[in-house]
Amino acid sequence: MAVVAALIVIVTLVVMTTGAVPAVLALTTALVVAGGVGIATPAELFAGLSNSGVITIAAMLVIAKGVLRTGAVSRLTHALLAGVRTAGQALGRLIPAVGVVSALINTTPIVAMLIPAAKELQQRNGIPARGLLLPIAHATTLAGSATLIGTSSNLLIAGLAEPAGVQLTMFSFVPVAVPVALVGWVVLMVTAPRMLGRRPQPQERDLSWQAEIPIAPRALAIGRTAAEIGVDSTAEFELVEIRRWGGPVDAGVPLESGDTLVYRATEDGVRTLWANPRFGIAPQRLFLVAIATNEEKTVRDLEEGEDIVVVAAQTTHLLRDAPAEPGELCLVTAESAEALAENSLVALWQELAGKAPQTAKTWIAVAILVGTIVAASFGIAAVELCAVAGAVLMVFTGVLTPRSAVRALNWNILAIVAGSVGLGTIVVQSGLGGHISDAVVSLAGDTALLVVLVFVLGTTLLTNAVTNAAAAAILTPIALEVAAVAGLNPVVLLTLIGTCISFTFLNPYSHQSNLMVLRPGGYSTSTFVRFGVPLTAAVALSAIGVGWVLLTVAG
Repeated sequence: MAVVAALIVIVTLVVMTTGAVPAVLALTTALVVAGGVGIATPAELFAGLSNSGVITIAAMLVIAKGVLRTGAVSRLTHALLAGVRTAGQALGRLIPAVGVVSALINTTPIVAMLIPAAKELQQRNGIPARGLLLPIAHATTLAGSATLIGTSSNLLIAGLAEPAGVQLTMFSFVPVAVPVALVGWVVLMVTAPRMLGRRPQPQERDLSWQAEIPIAPRALAIGRTAAEIGVDSTAEFELVEIRRWGGPVDAGVPLESGDTLVYRATEDGVRTLWANPRFGIAPQRLFLVAIATNEEKTVRDLEEGEDIVVVAAQTTHLLRDAPAEPGELCLVTAESAEALAENSLVALWQELAGKAPQTAKTWIAVAILVGTIVAASFGIAAVELCAVAGAVLMVFTGVLTPRSAVRALNWNILAIVAGSVGLGTIVVQSGLGGHISDAVVSLAGDTALLVVLVFVLGTTLLTNAVTNAAAAAILTPIALEVAAVAGLNPVVLLTLIGTCISFTFLNPYSHQSNLMVLRPGGYSTSTFVRFGVPLTAAVALSAIGVGWVLLTVAG
């Protein structure tokens, strides 16, 4: 049976590595085949659907969306990037701060928030986004492995280890992950400006959009000038005037509630302005619409209902004076597409972005996150219960709507994690895990350094080939058996695996954060390899050293 299990696992990993079919399909097929040949029962193979790690991952996705919805990370990023002049300076400010946040919530939405901030910095100061996005993605991945809830793979490892009587707490991963992350951050800050710091070629600006951005009550911009908050001029937009009570005022005056900032901008510039959390724009989606017919109206007449607000149009006039000509393109905010469908002036529309950050409930969202972490850290309740309670509070307090909370659940990720648990079950129930652990022990003997070397190298290679969840599901039961046979501390081995699973630096397809920055940063696969090799070597060596010291002390 072990031979059949090995064949199933190998074929599944090869298929996932090549990307011939989606990972979810490959894992599901493996579970069905394993159940068909009798390796394990269906209940055992599909136990991942009720695994505590999977439940916690789902809840933390909701909590992360609530925190990000308030624009807290975006505002922190803008504050950190204020006044920077070089890529090295930007990385020195961003990496430690964003690293701390990455240890508390899922890393991929953080990277998503940093992409527009890096592009804006490139537009404003000429610092190439290429020199920031990849090192930041790697830095957040490293930091995410420092806590139990920082990454899905750590939660999965803890969920698989619990039935074996091995308990991993909120900060069990810190002794290995933090020293390794610090080494990785130093390497990133040294190598990134040299390897990725090529300045972008200046491009001619096409400021064909007239944008009018209102300052909402209690907006963060109130009391500060446009220049102070970095919204006066970039390569994508240029402040023309500030209008107050219908008339222009000096562009250098502090902003007040009700002011309207008038810009000439590109389409990307309008999106950047609309998404800026300092303006406090109403919680609506952004749409690109085309005017239907000429009824001798202006584009402001699109606002005949209260559900639509015109943000920009391709005109040189103020929006109240711009004629609504057939085919004219406008950028508007609306609660939903239904409001556009009912407007007689709208011919076609396309949604461009979700809701702008809502700052009013920042402290509520942060308090829920901190409460979840504290409750789980001090054992007030099980981690999954604390996380689910936090997710429910995000809805009850109005930070998220029930629909937004459901949308936060990335079903593809959850299905992959649940399927990976079944893959680990195949390894255990077939006896394959026992054979592999015996091979590791016979190879390394009772030498802790060799055991650490095997797991560091094996995890690093596997995590760059398949998903983090699959690597965790396969290696966790093997580590538990090796620890039992060799008399080693299982917590050290498991935290070592959790740390090394973050070494996804060589393959752009090995981690979702890598894929997110691939196109915006203009990277290629060879870029990942060249930039990733020295980083991987440095963090792998540090993991070997830290793991060996901890096993020796524990022994």
